[in-house]
Amino acid sequence: MVDVGGHRMHVPAEGKSGSRPTVVRMPGGHAGEYAMHRLHSLARHRMRSVLADRPGTGWNDPGPFPRTTAGEAVEPLTALDRAGEKAPYVFVGHSFGGLLMANAARRRPDLVAGLVLLDPTPPDAVAFGPALPGMCRAPRSQAVLALRHLFGLHPLVDRKGTPASDDPARILTVIELRPKANCAAASILRELTPGGIFREGWHTAVHDAELGALPLLLVAPRDLTGGDALFDAVDDAQDRARLRNFFRTVRERFLATSSNARRICTPEGTGHDFPDVVPEFVVRVVDSLLDQPRAFTRWAVQALIRNTESALDLQR
Repeated sequence: MVDVGGHRMHVPAEGKSGSRPTVVRMPGGHAGEYAMHRLHSLARHRMRSVLADRPGTGWNDPGPFPRTTAGEAVEPLTALDRAGEKAPYVFVGHSFGGLLMANAARRRPDLVAGLVLLDPTPPDAVAFGPALPGMCRAPRSQAVLALRHLFGLHPLVDRKGTPASDDPARILTVIELRPKANCAAASILRELTPGGIFREGWHTAVHDAELGALPLLLVAPRDLTGGDALFDAVDDAQDRARLRNFFRTVRERFLATSSNARRICTPEGTGHDFPDVVPEFVVRVVDSLLDQPRAFTRWAVQALIRNTESALDLQR
């Protein structure tokens, strides 16, 4: 547990980096570190692996409100520094965690040697796509869950306030459904609504060319596996085809954020939840980026240039 300016964050880190960058992983939604623990456990024997547990989730303090993309992109960087972790980092983020990791890389390119985005949330889908009922209801749903859990009304908890099962996954779910976790999720998920993205989009989105030549892997399914319910709800065939094309192409916009970006398709038949379904595949993809000497060499050269420029400024 490290202090990041009045609130504490949990920084679980295992493995040895050797000559390669340290890997920092952030899960999707507003889930805590446990959501990526399977990837972490598979990778920690091959690389230095750190899990990013955001305020309000896991064992963290809630942190300041309102929760924002801008804040949650910076807080893990502070936590890494306070925990004694050393750059360069390769950031790995799934879904909303991918959007946050891209934001962190944009703000501190001096710390980042590479970026692996696992089907990241595209802000364009919120700004220009149809108003998805589930996404629009998410903040209110999380607030309702906070109230239910506050008064012991959640089905995973018995009347004594203890988990109703000894299953570790269910126990961790209870941890994530504490009022502080629900309140944090309700706060930040307001950004991923049409009104929220209208107000905060400048701070949420990562635009074309903003990541320079940072090595970037966009890892996502080739098709729209798992999204049939969304498209089947549209009666008009032409609108349905347009919607499919929109969601198929909008996530590809992340490729334009870096001049050194590459697209990788997930195994056939996998959908948005592929990090849970094929974790070994994800570990291999990250490993492939770590083995590219150019990523670390470019980071080291740029760091040297920045340090030299700083020294010259001081001399002047």
